Amino acid sequence: MRNTIAAPSSRCRPAASRRGIGRAPLRRTGLDGSPSPDGPCGAARRSSSAGGRVKPGWLGTVTDTAGGAAGAPGSRSGGLHVPLSDVVHGLQMPSADIRPDASPRARLGALDGLRGLAALGVVVLHVWMFSYGDLGRPPKDALDLFMGELRLGVQVFFVLSGFLIFRPFVAAALDGGARPGLGRYALRRAARILPGYWAVLLASFVLLRRLDHPMQVDGSLLPVFLLFAQNHFDTTIGHLDPPMWTLAIEVSFYIVLPLGGALALAIGAHRRRLALLCAAIVGGGIACTVLSVQQRWPETLSTSLLLHLVEFGSGMAVAVLAHRRRLGVRSAAPLALAGLALVVANSVWHALGLGPQQVRDLVGDVPGIVGMALVLGALVTSGRRARLLSAGPAAWLGTVSYGLYLVHFPVIIALRGTDHWPATLERQLLAVVGISLVLATALWFCVERPAIRWAQRVTRRPRPARAPAPVPAPRAPRRRPAERPVLVPRRAER
Repeated sequence: MRNTIAAPSSRCRPAASRRGIGRAPLRRTGLDGSPSPDGPCGAARRSSSAGGRVKPGWLGTVTDTAGGAAGAPGSRSGGLHVPLSDVVHGLQMPSADIRPDASPRARLGALDGLRGLAALGVVVLHVWMFSYGDLGRPPKDALDLFMGELRLGVQVFFVLSGFLIFRPFVAAALDGGARPGLGRYALRRAARILPGYWAVLLASFVLLRRLDHPMQVDGSLLPVFLLFAQNHFDTTIGHLDPPMWTLAIEVSFYIVLPLGGALALAIGAHRRRLALLCAAIVGGGIACTVLSVQQRWPETLSTSLLLHLVEFGSGMAVAVLAHRRRLGVRSAAPLALAGLALVVANSVWHALGLGPQQVRDLVGDVPGIVGMALVLGALVTSGRRARLLSAGPAAWLGTVSYGLYLVHFPVIIALRGTDHWPATLERQLLAVVGISLVLATALWFCVERPAIRWAQRVTRRPRPARAPAPVPAPRAPRRRPAERPVLVPRRAER
């Protein structure tokens, strides 16, 4: 009579242990076609083909979000002992060209500094425009040509917006994660834009009325500005705070972006198809630019979203192509240099008026916008942090960049309307930039940041509760050979 001990079920053994030799077969399951080795009882249990959230497995729960990856160690399932080689083999490994983001905040922080420099460039441009006009518009020298090309700061704003705001939709489509909620999206966008905009808009209305400035408007037209519709009427375009025309386009993009996001979610985990969607948007913008030149669209139509789809679409394309991709310095540096070369070439082409005017009008700033997209792609995919843009004065400038952009033109009007306008360009820049930074900082602390934090509290998603660690099943103690029961034959009864 033999004593037998029950072995663990082969159904939950690693494939390699069942077969005795070799490893579990490799199956390509990632979004990018990267190998995802796992057997029937793999380390992550293969929660979904999109590579989003991973269910508890041998190594606990690992949560993979759009911004990066983080893991929390767990406990092993009931008493199953797995060789270390099988555990390492069971882990889902990324491919060589697409790796999870390790520190997205560090790299995206550089975009704040880039936005801040773009806003500062627009301020310098507007100060120079008034100074140049006061001098009677003399022939331009090299400095004047450089100042005039600071206009590209507006295109930088639009490219950044297309990238940053489309990212959650890209992450949901490619990773299979939670879809962005429309209410959450709308509330956060409104909290970011409306409070500061309305505050400066009302202050500009009061200022221009007191100065009796030609840019003032009647109080009955204020709702047009409050609803960002000033670009579409001859009586309001270029009034109150003229640089706010870009915000009307920005808000138009916010309104239509959920449609693009819905298309992206319908396309799903297909990077090339998402890139084609962005290319179609860019192509539509180029077609609108050509039509506006050939048919001579009025200003109320040329200052609409249609003529700026190239910028937004380029930023969206970067969001698609750069998602979960990392480039080394040797690859990111040439990409950034090529982008800068395109931006410089575009500026020289327009500033010097090279070639026929009609060609420049038809092409517009497309080469420069492509260059901006390349620089943006290099920044967000590089493994190194751009410290000059993500820390120090540049980082703070990026924090208050929205307020700086809003208040600088009323500051110029106030200085000129009260006869406090300095005589030289240097003093004008110091006065306008200094006062605008103070007002922008106050606007950030008193208006913008409270509104942003309120929206974050209201729309904060509850954190999913951690699944309780599985309780190991009790194991029957093994009996030593000496402890095995001795079978004594019964004596035959007499």
